Amino acid sequence: MKRINILLSIAIITFLSACSDSSSGTSGGAAPAAADVPKKESGIKTSELSVPEGFTFSTEREVTFDLSVASSQSDRGFMSIYTEFNEGAVDYTSQIILTPMNDSTEFKSSMMLPNHVDKVWVEIWYPSALGSEIKQMIDIVDNTVVATL
Repeated sequence: MKRINILLSIAIITFLSACSDSSSGTSGGAAPAAADVPKKESGIKTSELSVPEGFTFSTEREVTFDLSVASSQSDRGFMSIYTEFNEGAVDYTSQIILTPMNDSTEFKSSMMLPNHVDKVWVEIWYPSALGSEIKQMIDIVDNTVVATL
């Protein structure tokens, strides 16, 4: 029992001596040197920030579509609209609209789109005339997509 008490005492003293603060290099309760005190970073105060007029935290906006077909096949065709594409290579998972179209059809609608989308890719295709698709990139101007394809 005495041996256990002696071993426990040695272990406790070792742990307590290992817990001393040696980062300042001073002993006792001396205050840290001025170089050890972190300097206050200069920056902008919240009261100095300004927000542009019309700014919102909204991540999407309403976009109005007004699309029509100038000349088309007599058969029924389809129009697809995509939001993600790069130099004509379309990401088909980004399709937002698939609707029937022919020469007497106008597509008018409104929908919410992410703010980063500033162009859409429109394809009009006819099952009876595959290979003669109409493909066009259209800019979104003033939250409106207007085109005659």
